[in-house]
Amino acid sequence: MKMLKIKDVVMVALLSALYAVVYMLAGSLSMIFGPFGHAISPGICGLVAGSVVYFMCRKVGKFGQFILMQAILLVLFSIMGAGYLPWFITSMIGAVLADVVASREAKPAVWKIAVAAGLAHVGQALGSIIPATFFMESYKEEWMARGQSAEAMDEMVRCSTGILGVLAIIVVFIFAFAGIYIGHAILKKHFEKKEIEEAA
Repeated sequence: MKMLKIKDVVMVALLSALYAVVYMLAGSLSMIFGPFGHAISPGICGLVAGSVVYFMCRKVGKFGQFILMQAILLVLFSIMGAGYLPWFITSMIGAVLADVVASREAKPAVWKIAVAAGLAHVGQALGSIIPATFFMESYKEEWMARGQSAEAMDEMVRCSTGILGVLAIIVVFIFAFAGIYIGHAILKKHFEKKEIEEAA
């Protein structure tokens, strides 16, 4: 199992910046679907940014890549005022699981990368689903103190708990999983050409 080198850290940092831009665009797109859209926004990001994650796994392909990408994302969003401890914890757990699944070999199967992406993005989604489910009042108070209305938070809780919460987890995983296969379809020829060049 190879660990990250300096050049790998730089590459992951650059890809993380691109991913963060896509994440913000996906977040805006998810607003079309209202509060439930917020609950599944990590999945929408995973669907749109699957190419970025797939490229990272093929270009870097070392343990710690998901952890580093997730950590950079969390720092960026914390700087913008969106940091939240439960989100940090669940996101990092998801990233660790993703690395365990897809970062212990240089060229993992596409399905392993897809599962890893699903786990990483579900980790992000659980950052609101778990607080809304298990400590709803403090969750609402936290975000109301940051400017959210009581009505908006009630809707957020409704769309992040119970059947809707379970549905959100499933949708996020499926979207992120699909995003990797989209990325694979887009980048397959690029990496096949690189492999031919390296073998020549």
